[in-house]
Amino acid sequence: MTKLLLMDANVLIDYRDSDLEVLALVGRHVGTVHVLSTILADEVPGVAQEDCVLLGLSVIEPELEQVVRAGAARGRLSFSDHLCLIVAADGGYACVTNDRALRTACDSAQVETIWGLELMTKLVELGNLAAGDALAVAEKIHKANPLHITADLIARFKRKVTDAERRRQ
Repeated sequence: MTKLLLMDANVLIDYRDSDLEVLALVGRHVGTVHVLSTILADEVPGVAQEDCVLLGLSVIEPELEQVVRAGAARGRLSFSDHLCLIVAADGGYACVTNDRALRTACDSAQVETIWGLELMTKLVELGNLAAGDALAVAEKIHKANPLHITADLIARFKRKVTDAERRRQ
């Protein structure tokens, strides 16, 4: 089953700092990966549109009406998070994010959410990534982002991918 996935900046940054090739695998085996051009340009230094194209990620432009709605929105979310929510809701995307406030807003708007590490769990379940490789990438993400990707989260992830790989064997 192919999903439409819309990446939030925090997930892109985590994979930029660990292994962007994982997102290419996600695009081939889990769902079509989309990135908002505005988020890429404003929040993810070191990853250009050309990099995304080489990885098979689709860089999309938000519609002017969506940008206006995001600019007028108020609350806990940033402009970029509002825009991500609006585009995901309008386009039927699953929002891939680790941001709790954005996840809560997506839940309220009935937009599916996926955690950043959950992408690798799906790859392991499908047999497209070895559990050991997923754990190595997760450790790199933790090392670069220990405040949000905690040691406890990595321990839970390890159990999930180990179980997923065991079920596949």
